[in-house]
Amino acid sequence: MHKVVILPEFIFSSIKSNICKISILYLNKLKHKTLAFYKFLKINNQQILRFILSGVIASIFNFISYRSLYLIFNNLLIASVSGYFTGMLVSFIFAKAWVFKSSNSQPLVKSLSLFCLIYFLGGIEMSLVILFINQLIDNYRIAWIFGALIGAINNYLGSKYLSFKK
Repeated sequence: MHKVVILPEFIFSSIKSNICKISILYLNKLKHKTLAFYKFLKINNQQILRFILSGVIASIFNFISYRSLYLIFNNLLIASVSGYFTGMLVSFIFAKAWVFKSSNSQPLVKSLSLFCLIYFLGGIEMSLVILFINQLIDNYRIAWIFGALIGAINNYLGSKYLSFKK
C-alpha cells in the first residue's frame, strides 16, 4: 500500500511559485527565439526563396542527367552519382552567382570545397533524420520530408555562413 504524503501549505505554495517562475522564464525565452527567427526570415526572405528555386532547378538538372545516363549506360550507380554531382554543380553556380551573390575574395576551390563538405554533411544528416523518423512513425514518405527539410536548412545555413560568407 502506498502512503500519501501531504505537503504543508508553505512548501506547496513555494513549489507552485517556482513552477510559475520557470514557466514565465521559458515563455520569455521562447518569445525571444520566435522573434529572432521571424526577423531572420524577414531579412532573408528573398535569399531563401532564391535558394529554394535554385534547388528545384538543380534537382531538374540532377534528374535529367540521371535519366540520360541511365538510358545510355543502363547503370544505376553511374547515373545516380553523376546526376547528384551535376545537381550539386548547378546548385553551386546558382548559389554563388544568384542566391548569395558572392563576390568574396575566397578562392573558388576553397568555396567549392566548403560547399561540397556542407552538402555531404547535409546528406548524412538527412539520411540519419529519415532513419530516425521512420523508426518512430514507420512512414518513409513523411520521414523523407523531415529529412529533406533538415538537410535543406543545413545546406542553406552552411552555404550562407561558410561557403559564401561576406
